[in-house]
Amino acid sequence: MNNINRSIIIIIAVLAIVGLSLPVWSSTFTVQLATRGLILGVLAMSFSLLAGYADMTSLAQMSFAAIAGYVVGIGVMHYGLAHTTLIIPAILAATILAAIFGWIAIRATKIYFLMMTLALAQLFFGIVFQWVSLTEGYPGITGIPRPTIFGISLIETPPLYYVTLFITVICYLLLRRLVKSPFGLVLQGIRDNPKRMAALGFNVQMHRYLVIVVSGAFAGTAGILMTYFTGVISPTRAALTSSILVVMAALVGGVSSLEGGLLGGIVIAFLMSIASNLTSRYWTVVGTLFILIVMFMPNGLLGGDLKLGEWFRKLREKEG
Repeated sequence: MNNINRSIIIIIAVLAIVGLSLPVWSSTFTVQLATRGLILGVLAMSFSLLAGYADMTSLAQMSFAAIAGYVVGIGVMHYGLAHTTLIIPAILAATILAAIFGWIAIRATKIYFLMMTLALAQLFFGIVFQWVSLTEGYPGITGIPRPTIFGISLIETPPLYYVTLFITVICYLLLRRLVKSPFGLVLQGIRDNPKRMAALGFNVQMHRYLVIVVSGAFAGTAGILMTYFTGVISPTRAALTSSILVVMAALVGGVSSLEGGLLGGIVIAFLMSIASNLTSRYWTVVGTLFILIVMFMPNGLLGGDLKLGEWFRKLREKEG
């Protein structure tokens, strides 16, 4: 076993110990923040799948999360359906919405794809905001109860955390498998040189479309978890600020990897909490730190290209 493999095993072991023991040695508030960070991490990974591996920057991930949340909220609160009967329909609804959005947006690339997803996301926001009879408008659907899984109630913080941790790990492993599969390798080839991949006989548009649909399913999974976590589903879930938060999380961690998206989600969740406790202008603090990360670590925390040391070296050279 070489040093690299040994280091990876040690890192995984440490993360597993910390993750599994977190509710034991930390406060309830910290566990709640970690739960929120994991959910945001799944959303950021779904974004990284598009932006990092397929060169498609999307602002519609929160729309997929929101529609899954609405399926759960409407099903439970309006029709009294059991949670277990709503999980698959909720993910399916997110997948179908992603398929519709993808069918429209796939015609564009680069900045035009970004703007197309932004327009579609705003259209979805307008629908759920104005369809008061179904979505209850701006206040949204509140008081959504948490389910009971295998006789274990998720009302308490630790059980919900462990379920979220388990689902996050499953999502990561599935996404990891996907990007390492022939389909994922083709996606990366399309990202780097779509014309060459088309010349080799690959259906570029079909691969791009399918990855949008897949990312929608994972975003929908995160949307269900977020609905259980907050007990509320409202139009703000699909608002532009929520979408920007997902993009920020992916960029902070490193949009070129799934691990970066997961790390970025956790970092942003804790950063937002700390900044909001320090000042009412916490967005200014978060924005400033984000700018610093982009300046000195343009590929994110896991990008491996820390520029701070280089900046100090050049400064010393000028002074000398």
